[in-house]
Amino acid sequence: MSPAGRLLLFRFEDDSIVGAAKAGWCTAGGGVDPGETLEQAARREVFEETGMAEVELGSEVWRRELILPVEGEPRRLVEHYFLASAPHETLTSDNWTVLERKVVKAARWWTPEEIAASDETIFPEGLGERLIALLRDGAPETPVQL
Repeated sequence: MSPAGRLLLFRFEDDSIVGAAKAGWCTAGGGVDPGETLEQAARREVFEETGMAEVELGSEVWRRELILPVEGEPRRLVEHYFLASAPHETLTSDNWTVLERKVVKAARWWTPEEIAASDETIFPEGLGERLIALLRDGAPETPVQL
């Protein structure tokens, strides 16, 4: 979340994904490199996708597993969502990968209420309502399975 209480989402369009998940808005994220902890991977991904090295990373709040057909092959994804605080809303794409440059079409800071009210496809499903509840109730003791 930014100091203004907004969450950064990226608009992606990926024709290699089969089905409805080929386009929409999602949080920053990516894979875990060999030898990295989840927290190290989260910090690295946030830096690569935003340019921010000084993000405060909190606890893991949600977890989601899914099978996603990519390039005609089913892939098992395990997503870990962390509570994080950004120091500002200024972004840079200087560290984006070739794939990110190909599929990311926009970046936008959203209020939780804007996410909840949006007609756009946003992943994970129900993000706005979940985020509003998280900010109201605080982080769970253990990650909630989505």
